[in-house]
Amino acid sequence: MKTQTKKILLTQKGEINKSFLRMIQNCRFNKTERKIYTDYYSGSGRFTSAHSSENTILSILKAQGYKFEKGNDAPKGGILGNFIKVSKTAFEFIENLQN
Repeated sequence: MKTQTKKILLTQKGEINKSFLRMIQNCRFNKTERKIYTDYYSGSGRFTSAHSSENTILSILKAQGYKFEKGNDAPKGGILGNFIKVSKTAFEFIENLQN
């Protein structure tokens, strides 16, 4: 893990920041295509709201120096189709952070 990434992710005690960890855990991972789906909904009924962890994932990827592609594969361009496609090493790095 690079120094810039450590500054973003770790607290002063050396543990992963809980808010970053929750954002990563809310992502959906597609191993076969190496896509990270960053958007999700929370709440129910009229209190439903959409959230995105895209900025969190992008900041980690940029700090590590990984290349990525952003896109949307939803049929009508919906929020749940937003993804970030990454290399195999970058995918494994992000996936291992949630453990």
